[in-house]
Amino acid sequence: MREKNFFECKGAIHVHSRFSDGEGSMEEIIEAANQAALDFVIITDHNDMRAKEYEGWHGKTLVLVGEEITRPEGNHILALGIEELISPTLSPQEAIDAVRAQGGISFLAHPFYQGSPIINDPPLPWRAWEVRGFDGLEVWNLTADLFQLLGTRGLECPKGDPLAYAAPNPAALRKWDELLHDRPVVGIGGLDAHAEKVARWGGKVLLPYKETFSALRMHLFLPRPLGDDLAVDSKLIYSALSTGRAFLAFEHYRPVDGFFCAIVGREGEPIALPGDTVRYSPHMELQVKLPHKAGLRVLRAGEEVFKQEIISLHLPLYSEGAYRLEVFLEGRYWIITNPFFVTRGSDQYPSEKDARSEQEAKASGFSSAKGGFNVQ
Repeated sequence: MREKNFFECKGAIHVHSRFSDGEGSMEEIIEAANQAALDFVIITDHNDMRAKEYEGWHGKTLVLVGEEITRPEGNHILALGIEELISPTLSPQEAIDAVRAQGGISFLAHPFYQGSPIINDPPLPWRAWEVRGFDGLEVWNLTADLFQLLGTRGLECPKGDPLAYAAPNPAALRKWDELLHDRPVVGIGGLDAHAEKVARWGGKVLLPYKETFSALRMHLFLPRPLGDDLAVDSKLIYSALSTGRAFLAFEHYRPVDGFFCAIVGREGEPIALPGDTVRYSPHMELQVKLPHKAGLRVLRAGEEVFKQEIISLHLPLYSEGAYRLEVFLEGRYWIITNPFFVTRGSDQYPSEKDARSEQEAKASGFSSAKGGFNVQ
């Protein structure tokens, strides 16, 4: 596979400091981000942007600051790339419009969070699904999803590694695929990092900053490497996030160094990365390279079209649609990519109807019936 000329960076999104309800100072968060070798970290305190004074490069980590627009009933919004605080008194639609008016991007936070008795959290889901204009949603919120899941298992502190239970909320993934039927929607992995002390567990910190920063990361594809200019570098990061040129990776057990995926054309040249829209042409195929053998699912419009344990893949594409990848390591979610959008026209969103595609996919031998693996 001839890899496209791009530069990859990795970072953490959705982090809370003492400016709201996080346990750590900005200095402690920055030190943890450097120790975790993050290229960037985005602070999103609740209705607070005092961390703005820390924006810029600190060692090898770029600190950016947005806001989590927070209401008591839920409907929380991650507002990134903004300069001025947005009031939680605005309606969800007004808040999304206010983010866009500042040239920012908005993501729905922990959209299906039903709370957790472990930390006495009430349900805080996204309820206002009638809104328009948001850029994406958290398809995996590490902290909220973990506490919700652990709360269904009882109130005792789990034995062993708590992150062994980490997984995205299936409802968020289903909703993402549903939204993708209508328009491109970016999926991100948010940490919701607080380094929170769990009172009922004797003040144990379940997810310290450094461990959280090393667990779930966003990987972005950039047209040029990050430098030392805040304005230029922040634009590169926010542009990649807004277009979905990104994937999320759970690297608590194994890094994803060496992972690559692209749609390639007739001559084998990469013509699209995740988040890109490409016009359908004969002989195009999806190519995937994994650093280790793992279970791979390819979904088109939410429907599984391939499932097998592999280390590399050349999958012919026969029709338009939104194609995204899920990779599993020993049954656990490892990598989730944003979709590739294959269209029949240069400005046309993928249609979900092509009677020829499934027949030809099966005839080529690429179908979910070939091979398989278990998902925990």
